[in-house]
Amino acid sequence: MTQFASPVLHSLLDTDAYKLHMQQAVFHHYYDVQVAAEFRCRGDDLLGIYADAIREQVDAMQHLRLQEDEFQWLSGLPFFKTDYLDWLREFRYDPAQVCVTNDNGKLNIRLTGPWREVIMWEVPLLAVISELVHHYRSPKAGVDQALDALESKLVDFTALTADLNMSRFHLMDFGTRRRFSREVQQTIVKRLQQEPWFVGTSNYDLARRLALMPMGTQAHEWFQAHQQISPDLATSQRAALAAWLNEYPDQLGIALTDCITMDAFLRDFGVEFASHYQGLRHDSGDPVEWGRKGNSPL
Repeated sequence: MTQFASPVLHSLLDTDAYKLHMQQAVFHHYYDVQVAAEFRCRGDDLLGIYADAIREQVDAMQHLRLQEDEFQWLSGLPFFKTDYLDWLREFRYDPAQVCVTNDNGKLNIRLTGPWREVIMWEVPLLAVISELVHHYRSPKAGVDQALDALESKLVDFTALTADLNMSRFHLMDFGTRRRFSREVQQTIVKRLQQEPWFVGTSNYDLARRLALMPMGTQAHEWFQAHQQISPDLATSQRAALAAWLNEYPDQLGIALTDCITMDAFLRDFGVEFASHYQGLRHDSGDPVEWGRKGNSPL
């Protein structure tokens, strides 16, 4: 496999906002916790042929660091603490934490190390995999085709919603890990900025450079890790909710509900947490049924 010509990633902030939000919480509450994570391809794609190119990109990531203008921008956000940002300023990706292999055509990736560091690998690594695969499989596709496809969808969307009240419709970009490329994502987001219902992006790098609202709280990872960290599995979800409130008592108060099931979440959530969190995030299942349950008395 011919190796990729240049680094895919250019900024430490080219990741989802909730990764930094969780990283700060891990930094303060679980500094020494060790973790392991593995990549699993959900389809039958044999991505192992890209292992060498991915490893090259992983090695290049060790040169990424928080730039001064990025540090100052993060410092202006209300939820980051000085000790964490000072630590993040010195953070560097450690390629030794990543094992990339081609297992008879299957792509195997395993991450190991301190949770406070390993937490940063997932999103940019998935973005790297996606961009490399698309580069080799569709070398002639790019920004123009993506923009044409978007414009066509926007025309259809406008026609379909012409008679609807769209005043409460909002859309955000959450595509970093699945993007065709960094350039395509930026182009799409810049085009969507022209629409009144576009409210922001999960990507901190794009949010900073395009003056957008960075969006995101916590991921499934937060709750899944607590299933291992907590001494009692039955109370692990409550432990995760409590630890999040401890880190962010007045901010980032949107809770993810489907790490187990919505019913299990609501049993753990109760009036105590509901009175402190500002809202819930739907991520899977029937949104109407989810909304009905979420609005039912606790």
